[in-house]
Amino acid sequence: MVDIEKMNGKYRHSNLVGDIKSTAGAFAGDLLELAELQGKLFKADAESALHQSKGWAAAIMIACCCLLGCLPVAGFGLASAVAYYFQWEEWVAQLAVGGCLSMLSIVVAAISFKNVTRVSQFKRSSEEFSKNLEWTKNVFEGDSIR
Repeated sequence: MVDIEKMNGKYRHSNLVGDIKSTAGAFAGDLLELAELQGKLFKADAESALHQSKGWAAAIMIACCCLLGCLPVAGFGLASAVAYYFQWEEWVAQLAVGGCLSMLSIVVAAISFKNVTRVSQFKRSSEEFSKNLEWTKNVFEGDSIR
């Protein structure tokens, strides 16, 4: 005769494995869907940040071009005037003027860079990622139903 308890136990075990497989599959599907949505949100935030920072990026480029194009000519002219007015040697005046113009350029670039980084913080995608990560933790800890 067949042992009914062994059959029922084996049957329950098969059902349990099937349940785990289906739950794990559904959870993996949810994770993939969350990853897809997170990627789309990150893309939207990147496009928004790029759109908002175009003006500041243009200001940085213009400042760099002006610095590269005008600095040598203006620097030598200003250094000659400083050397003549203060009775300094030419090389001392050139170093002083070059240092002052470099500091001014650094300040303009720092202000522009600060405004560019302020625009591109990706708040929406980072908040949603935190929520999704919290949900995933809750599912693994058993605090939340799928």
